[in-house]
Amino acid sequence: MRFWMRALAGLGLAMTGMGTAQAAWWQAQTQHFTVYSEGRDETLRGFAERLEKFDYLLRRLTGVTSPDKGSPVKVYLLSSEAKVKELARNPNIAGYYTTSDRTAYAFLARGAKTGKFDMGAEEVLFHEYTHHFMLHHFPAAYPAWYVEGFAEFFSVVDFPKDGSIHFAKVPMGRVPGLVLGQPYPLAQLLSRTTDGLNLKDGDRYYGTAWLLTHYYFQNKNGYTTGMTRYLNDLAQGKPDVQVDSYFEGGLGGLEKELKAYMRKRLSMSVLKPQEMNIGAITVVPVDPAQAALIEDELHLIHRPQQDEIPALVTSIRATAAKYPDSAYALALLAEAEWEAEQADAALTDADRAIAIDPKSARAYAVRAEALLARAQDSDKAEDWKAALTSIVRANRADTEDPVPLALFYRYHAMRGGKMPDIGYDGLYKAFSLLPQNPNYRFQIAQAMAYRGEYESASIMLDPIAFSPHGSDMRQAAIRMKAGYDAQAAEKKAAPAGNPLPAS
Repeated sequence: MRFWMRALAGLGLAMTGMGTAQAAWWQAQTQHFTVYSEGRDETLRGFAERLEKFDYLLRRLTGVTSPDKGSPVKVYLLSSEAKVKELARNPNIAGYYTTSDRTAYAFLARGAKTGKFDMGAEEVLFHEYTHHFMLHHFPAAYPAWYVEGFAEFFSVVDFPKDGSIHFAKVPMGRVPGLVLGQPYPLAQLLSRTTDGLNLKDGDRYYGTAWLLTHYYFQNKNGYTTGMTRYLNDLAQGKPDVQVDSYFEGGLGGLEKELKAYMRKRLSMSVLKPQEMNIGAITVVPVDPAQAALIEDELHLIHRPQQDEIPALVTSIRATAAKYPDSAYALALLAEAEWEAEQADAALTDADRAIAIDPKSARAYAVRAEALLARAQDSDKAEDWKAALTSIVRANRADTEDPVPLALFYRYHAMRGGKMPDIGYDGLYKAFSLLPQNPNYRFQIAQAMAYRGEYESASIMLDPIAFSPHGSDMRQAAIRMKAGYDAQAAEKKAAPAGNPLPAS
């Protein structure tokens, strides 16, 4: 499979006030998604089918055949854009994608985009899911324009009534900036991130990134061969890459070719229905207790402000009181109480949840958090043992939940001394279940460095360090990479028989 089908990284999709749980919720389950819809929506099955077809399209074109580990991506269809904007804390957003420590999730409002040149919520979701997919299967140090161009290329798809998929279509939301403002200069496109772009330049940047990616995907000539070598060299960390050397006529020759390409009638591609196998889709009502808590749960996992947490606890506690036999409600309440630093209440409600459902991995995980904190304060053998027991039981209850696996690593780190291999194995599995989560990526990079695997630790941070979007996290990854690279070079230069310490 051609190299160009590889890429990576992440951005944003969006919800409303706590405790508004009157509407019924329905759930559509596919192989790779769990879709929740507020109110009985007759289009829910069709939406879930489009998501699964989109995943199939990505797998087909990238040659990915191995099944994903971990839980399906959760997608929440909310009843209004107001709810989306409130939860995302952004009035200019139609949908949002991110990860918690347990799962990848997205939320968006139901309904089609309002104008031909708007970017609809589904386009945002497809763009972000492409990032998600590539971070899972092809993480590497790709340039910012390719990361975003790849996601833009797949963001605009149609699902005609004949069951096919039309893709490689023009993203109409980028057309005004691309046509009226002219393509973004390639010298700047290939050398910069998306940092500091205003709205006008942002449209040109993304539009030109899409155009260059479309040219690359839909053609086979000397320029695309050069692009393959260029991307390969960047992904493999080749130093001092001179982009002019990859193309006949240098970057100017490529830019002239791209402008001529833009004036042509651009081709789309079609995946026929007989080529697809997306598996079964089931639609069922959501359990009443879970349905009553969906919005509060989204607020809880979506990084609430500290001053918002007490009200969340109060709301969840009130709902849990209406469903006293729901282990789900009690486990969520315990999680909220732990976030509110109400350790005793969290432990009590986690135990209540476990009494109802001895296989509640979420409740055991909260219990383990509280007991780890207690053990750290007391340093008593029985407290450490109780914490470890809860971690093990959480893992046994759900072997595909990354949280207990990360807690297992933390337990051994808190105990001190040499980290056992099984501790590293637990953290690595947590990361492999949710590689889109930057915290797990940072943790596994640090664990590799502790073992003296500096080169691997540096490579692990590439998707964050080379993210198109500026952030404190990206700056931290850049600093850590520089340190690991220096340690790797020092280790290589060390005399034989005189190994460097592991950290």
